[in-house]
Amino acid sequence: MKELLLVDDNDRYARILENYFAKHGYRSTRAVYGHEALRIIQEKGVDAFDLVVTDITMESQLAGISMLRKMHAMGLRAPIIVASTGFDVILAKTLGRWWLRRYGVTFLVPKTTVLAENLLFYPVDGSLPQSDFEVKK
Repeated sequence: MKELLLVDDNDRYARILENYFAKHGYRSTRAVYGHEALRIIQEKGVDAFDLVVTDITMESQLAGISMLRKMHAMGLRAPIIVASTGFDVILAKTLGRWWLRRYGVTFLVPKTTVLAENLLFYPVDGSLPQSDFEVKK
């Protein structure tokens, strides 16, 4: 079984994401806030997770970004998926793809697609969105 670090302060979204990724062979470790996720990575090691799925807007508007910077600086190289409400806007998707790429983000997932339990994955490389999860290494 593959290991997933899920970082989200919303229980409803976290449950949906956990269920979705469980169907794809992932066992979840959940952190509610960014500082918890960083502690878990420090305790388990930067290679403990095959995938990280995170919200961006947690305890403050920049909490997720700060967490991604710190994860990257710690040496985490697992693919990262950012699931966030703010990426439903075209400009935000474009800017998000460009800006978050440097922190290892692989996909952006609008939370509206999470809530509908019909996730849509927007690759940060600008290619067409995927309706099913697959990380190409």
